[in-house]
Amino acid sequence: MTVALQAVNRFEIDIQQRHLDATSIAVEGEYQIASEVEAEATPESEPLSEPSAEPTPIRLCRGYSRDHRPDLKQFLMTLVCAADGGVPLWLKVASGNEHDSQQFASVVTEFSQQWTSDGIVVMDAAFYNEANLQQLGSMGWLSRVPLTLKAAQDLVHRDVTTLSEVPCSLKDYRLWEVESTYGGVPQRWILVESQTRKADAALWQPELEKLERRLNHQLKSLSQQTFACKPDALEALMQFQDRLEVHQLTQVSVQTVRAKRAPGRPAKSAEATPVQGYRLQATLERTTTAEETFSRQRSRFILATNQLDNTLWPAEKLLSEYKGQQTVERGFRFLKDPLFFASSVFVKKSQRVEALALIMALTLMVYTLAERKTGRPAPNGAEPTQTAHR
Repeated sequence: MTVALQAVNRFEIDIQQRHLDATSIAVEGEYQIASEVEAEATPESEPLSEPSAEPTPIRLCRGYSRDHRPDLKQFLMTLVCAADGGVPLWLKVASGNEHDSQQFASVVTEFSQQWTSDGIVVMDAAFYNEANLQQLGSMGWLSRVPLTLKAAQDLVHRDVTTLSEVPCSLKDYRLWEVESTYGGVPQRWILVESQTRKADAALWQPELEKLERRLNHQLKSLSQQTFACKPDALEALMQFQDRLEVHQLTQVSVQTVRAKRAPGRPAKSAEATPVQGYRLQATLERTTTAEETFSRQRSRFILATNQLDNTLWPAEKLLSEYKGQQTVERGFRFLKDPLFFASSVFVKKSQRVEALALIMALTLMVYTLAERKTGRPAPNGAEPTQTAHR
């Protein structure tokens, strides 16, 4: 913190707006838990010593990998960066099996206790849940709303003619604003629609095709079920149809399932075999407005903030601040670039991994300050790849 404070003062960095994000860093090796190592090193005849007053080291273990390497152990790195140049201000290292949502609120709280600053902290959708919102209280925040929430889904699918559109001078964006009290916290929700994404079929067409494959698989499974009566079969069909957004069912029928006859030619007086149940038959098709509706829905997302003054924080300004989230993401790409680190870094203990993470953050600080001093941004070359650390 002392180094970051000196950098802020010397380079006159504006810290009113901050960006927070997390990433996973993969490591190679077994990395036993500290308690296991201590138990192996202590002879059975000797009692264990008193617990150490030192902080508990992080656990290098498997968890959700952002680099698609679930086979490797990892640790979690959370950074708070200034929107002004992406200079890192705060670092927290956590165990590899922890989730972003478990870290964000505590990191913001710890940061606010050490730094006196107004403004807001910008975060992605991993932050947005009731517990985190209530924990931050009056501290300013801006976050993307996860579309797993029912209220968010309803807003994204809503007819915008019923909403109040707000002015936006940013190219290819339209904005609407509504009030919300999710989690008991008064806030503003900004519905954002990207015209560029809506017009680019390459961005949403694969998702629509993937949805159709999943729905056809579900419909096939449903048609293989045997129901006791026709009403039960039709009820199951209605429940499936209610979940459809841009598709419809055609050629719907209910087939009677009868018991098989015994081998051989049936007698002329033989009666029909008894009914064993009923099965559904239907075909899945796109609606006439499927592509238009789907592209519109997939081009929308929602921003939320507890800054209720829309004159101080208009919707357009909030969108601009959120678009600046790429500053911290760019910092993570720099840290993972093999040009920054060698192909392997050998450290034996988790405590040394934590020290390495601090060195990485300090290096990023020097790099961003050098950019600021020279006025030259980092070159936009090929996308860096994940470096594995030992």
